[in-house]
Amino acid sequence: MDYRGVFEHVFGLQLWIAGGVFVVVTGLLLGALVLNRARRRDKLPFAAAEHNPIEITFAVFLGGAAAFLVWLSLSNNHRLGYTDTRVVAERTGLSGGQQPVRVDVTAFQWCWSASYPGSATTVSGSCDTPAGRPVIVVPQGRPVEFALTARDVAHAFWIPELAVKRDAYPDHVNTLLMTFPETGRWLGRCSEFCGTYHKDMDFYVQAVPADQYQAFLRTGALPAGAAA
Repeated sequence: MDYRGVFEHVFGLQLWIAGGVFVVVTGLLLGALVLNRARRRDKLPFAAAEHNPIEITFAVFLGGAAAFLVWLSLSNNHRLGYTDTRVVAERTGLSGGQQPVRVDVTAFQWCWSASYPGSATTVSGSCDTPAGRPVIVVPQGRPVEFALTARDVAHAFWIPELAVKRDAYPDHVNTLLMTFPETGRWLGRCSEFCGTYHKDMDFYVQAVPADQYQAFLRTGALPAGAAA
């Protein structure tokens, strides 16, 4: 699922629309200033009520642009969060028979833990130092469903390089469904201010081949190269 592509598409449209509105407003403002300065009138040449149609048209234009941006953001967010495995398979080119691998992720002040349903393996660590950051291992090339919750206050699961973010709340589970088409390791952060040591809440997500992932579930040992 191409989160980065969707983000860039939405953000690009927002920039174009915002830029267009800026140019129109700036042009009208400068034009009005120039005309009124050139004529040097002692009083307003018109009553504001005479231009209601122009003001209403402009308000409708701005409202329509804002409504379009809200619709665009919500529809794309829904599409990314949709957990129908058939749709995920179509987007990723994977077999429709592949079920997502679930990883339960818990945020707390001020670090992360993870567990794997059906396995005794758990992930924990200390976010005080880079060497202690927890490493969440996932399989490469297969849908992964992160089930996100928090133990105390609101946090947010964020992988900046992949343009992926989902909030984590106490007494609630948010899901994030995605695939990692390549092996690699990505730095994750908490993007919701959660207290004194919020800035230290970093973790890693490590995508490994299927055989290494199965070995990790059996032994709990990090695959080679996955140590922080």
